[in-house]
Amino acid sequence: MTPIRDLTPFRPHPLVRGGHLQTIIGYYLPGPKALTHTRLHRVAVPDGDHLVVCENRASRRASFPAVVLLMHGLGGEANSPYMVRIGQAFLERGWTVVRMNHRGAGEGKGLARQTYHSGRSEDISAVLQDIAARHAGVPVVAVGFSLSGNALLKLLGEGRDPIPDTLCGAVAVTPPIELSVCATALSRPGNRIYDLRFVRMLRAAMRERAATFPDFPRFDVPWYSTLRQFDEKVTAPLNQFDGAEDYYRKCSAKQFLPNITVPTFLLASDDDPFIPVQSFENLPPNEAVHVMITRSGGHMGFVAADQTPLGHRRWLDYAVLKAAEGFLRRVGEQSEKGHPSPAEVGGRTRII
Repeated sequence: MTPIRDLTPFRPHPLVRGGHLQTIIGYYLPGPKALTHTRLHRVAVPDGDHLVVCENRASRRASFPAVVLLMHGLGGEANSPYMVRIGQAFLERGWTVVRMNHRGAGEGKGLARQTYHSGRSEDISAVLQDIAARHAGVPVVAVGFSLSGNALLKLLGEGRDPIPDTLCGAVAVTPPIELSVCATALSRPGNRIYDLRFVRMLRAAMRERAATFPDFPRFDVPWYSTLRQFDEKVTAPLNQFDGAEDYYRKCSAKQFLPNITVPTFLLASDDDPFIPVQSFENLPPNEAVHVMITRSGGHMGFVAADQTPLGHRRWLDYAVLKAAEGFLRRVGEQSEKGHPSPAEVGGRTRII
């Protein structure tokens, strides 16, 4: 069973082989630089901090109005290349696009004393409720990339924070659903380039907090630290976890997958450099969740051998858009028929 009708399978580009090359080329291939006519909205989160979301509305009226919420990964922001690029694809199809900045990221710098992390599902809940208030009755699809994918799955399955009824589908792209396993993978010699990059960005974020908030604690985190060491010294104490392992254990989304009821598409690859494919083995059955593991693709790379129907080789953009349109189509079919249409999610797919 496939959750998306007529989805062209992913075949990696012959010159972009392996997880590392897919990851790096996928990130640096050129795309649109920015989205125009962006509206900024400040959203309050439960502990008094604020974050900023960017909203763009399509220039043409869609036959069926819908909103997509895009959420960035660790070290990213609303204007990260993949956020802008995929946002543009949705705008061209008539969707309203909301790009979320996590706490202290992008236009939200200086507005949040606390930090974001892989378990900040309450922030996603706050943004979804804000969207529901501004777009009453309009279907919403949430898309979480990497870290946000984990937080989104946690929100959907934990049952702690409210989820608006208008959320009709969710997409989690290469989510680190076993955080400790991923932290270990990141610290391996072949992945240290990624590990050091994440820590560099996190250290910069701590310096920004210290410059903005005089009472913000100072942390001694050497530049050569691993992400696990950063989480042990900074993330855990800042967020009342008893060390990195306690944070990883409580916030890993894998444990929450059985309780998800919102139709969900989880996309990952078998050669992601720092999210081992073994994370997605032995998952608990849930008919609301479809897990697709592609052969190759790296971490959010998915540079394809052939052009997709969108006119380029970025298969990730195509797959995310097709999944969202599938969720929206199902809403339309239910509305027309007055009862649920056959589910388009559930099961496991591995593309070989």
